[in-house]
Amino acid sequence: MRKFIRNFTLLCCFMMISGLAIADQVIFIDVAHFTPADSQFGVDVDGNTWIRVADPDAFGGVAFSGPGDNDRDAATPPGAPFLVIKFPRDVLPGEGTADGKTWVPWARMRIQTDANSFFWQVSTDKADWKPADNTNVNRWNDDDRNAGGSKGDGLYYWQDHITGNDGGITADIAVGVNYLRVGVRESSADGPPFIDVACFRNDGAEPTDAEALGSETSVEPQSKLAITWGTLKTQ
Repeated sequence: MRKFIRNFTLLCCFMMISGLAIADQVIFIDVAHFTPADSQFGVDVDGNTWIRVADPDAFGGVAFSGPGDNDRDAATPPGAPFLVIKFPRDVLPGEGTADGKTWVPWARMRIQTDANSFFWQVSTDKADWKPADNTNVNRWNDDDRNAGGSKGDGLYYWQDHITGNDGGITADIAVGVNYLRVGVRESSADGPPFIDVACFRNDGAEPTDAEALGSETSVEPQSKLAITWGTLKTQ
């Protein structure tokens, strides 16, 4: 009996560890935690520059925007300048795309005008970005607004990879360390889009604000230098 109990205990421990290794993962990424050395914050590239925006509706009161040239497809490379953010935790063994998991990229965005999209890319080494080129397949794009939908009412909402973006691809996420690179696709000097937090998940669910606020991802404090949303609108 003692041997049976010991073996049963070991089996339970093994099952618990195995279950942890293959559990669905949900990872929230605050854009405010970009790595300066790897990013182009405040750098003008073909008429576009990333800025911090003090926005009371953003988590932590700070969002990011790239007001400037609307046609970011024509930038060199498309989407530049970029912000690079490390995933706050590693992807577990058995949870990568190569393991059969489908990772959907989401972005918490505010859309004010027809300037309404961002590019996303992922990498394990900050050199080999996937996909290699920024095209329509890897954009967070809100065409709902152009069709008169409710997402264009100026409030933050969660944008996935395919709504308003026929042919959008999921993310190629590797086990271990991953990085996100964000670029502006469509912007404008008057009413540019804001991006706050990204979410990469393989559980098939849609993120919510409550879930994001309850996650392990900390948000940027409001004390960071930022231009106010009201000032940006008047400019």
